[in-house]
Amino acid sequence: MTALVVGGGLAGLVAGYRLAQAGRAVNVLESGPQLGGMIGRVELGGVTVDSGAEAYAVRGGVVRELCDELGLEVQGPAGQPHVWWPDGSWPMAQGVLGIPASVEDPALGALSDDDAQQLAGDLTLGPEVGADAVSVGELVRARMGQGAVDKLVAPVAKGVYSLDPDRMPLAAFAPGLVSAVAEHGSLMAAVAAVRGPGAAVEQPVGGMFRLIDALADAIVEHGGQIRRGATATGVKRLGAAFAVALTDGEMLEAEQLVLATPAAVTAALVERLGVTFAVPPVKTARLAMLSVRSAELAAGPVGSGLLVGEPDPSIHAKALTHYSVKWPWSRREDQEIIRLSYPDQFLPNRAEVVADASRFLGVDIDDDAITGFASVGWESLPGRLEASTHEYLLQGFAEAGIDVVGAWLDGNGIASVVARCSRVLR
Repeated sequence: MTALVVGGGLAGLVAGYRLAQAGRAVNVLESGPQLGGMIGRVELGGVTVDSGAEAYAVRGGVVRELCDELGLEVQGPAGQPHVWWPDGSWPMAQGVLGIPASVEDPALGALSDDDAQQLAGDLTLGPEVGADAVSVGELVRARMGQGAVDKLVAPVAKGVYSLDPDRMPLAAFAPGLVSAVAEHGSLMAAVAAVRGPGAAVEQPVGGMFRLIDALADAIVEHGGQIRRGATATGVKRLGAAFAVALTDGEMLEAEQLVLATPAAVTAALVERLGVTFAVPPVKTARLAMLSVRSAELAAGPVGSGLLVGEPDPSIHAKALTHYSVKWPWSRREDQEIIRLSYPDQFLPNRAEVVADASRFLGVDIDDDAITGFASVGWESLPGRLEASTHEYLLQGFAEAGIDVVGAWLDGNGIASVVARCSRVLR
């Protein structure tokens, strides 16, 4: 059986790999010069590092299993993340979504004495308190107080998910947490039980882009083909098969068609197959990266990085990752890799990035010490589809006889994309 996969990002490569494994003659088409989509790479100071997604969620185990299949060694992050406030930084709670698992957690240093006392009251409350909460914010507020919501949970919710804690459904972000409170008697005990041992995220040693390279190699090893610079301009039915037209006029045919393209591209391609849908909105992610020779930074003054707890008008960045602390394989001698994220409408120049990094890290970075700089923008970061919309779209694609995979449809997370690519094996 022949199969065409349009799109060479993570979804397209996973789908192509699974199809090639199953013995199908696979041809993967990528319009750009590089594979990987939002798993990008950039060279800084002689080291290739991730410029897009840098880790995957461990929960569920699907990505770990894929890495094992491909012979990739994986590891969790090193260092403790922090939360930055204008008067200093504190470690992030070692719990779930900023919720601590113990009153001994150093993160509680960010709280006032009254807030810390109210948080400790969680241990004396009955399990019925907060049992009717539907959001993360409601549950933490009921059991630990507003101070815990503002100082511990909100920086994580806003910095990682761009959401207010009250707009984070427990069912989606912390399933089982309320029932764990009933079982263990307090929210802190529940967090300790739910969190479990080990890191929540990890990556292939060397960077997430190693997964892209390994998938591409595996497709070829199984007899598949990968074509870069091959842009699909249209699709049509040819009896029981499909034809895909390329920009140079070439027409490719296959019995199975998989679209692993962004939503807007997918909508344009499937329209001639009788499938129409409203393209969901997208966001922009903007990053800047530095490689710096600095003995002071080697000590990791903010651990693996920090989120901003309270905006400061003198700082433009939203968060900082000390990449070479978080992922030690990227460290070279006294050179450190720093990654900052910015609001989508802000285009930072090198001087602004250096100023923000210096302020966050508490170390004056000299421009002469910078060995590399990169500014990266991801313009089509998908949001989250409602479950009903997801099912409606899948039904429409199935009726057209095609497969559609990707973050815009299946969820903006590496684990979600990998898990749901298995449906191409029909």
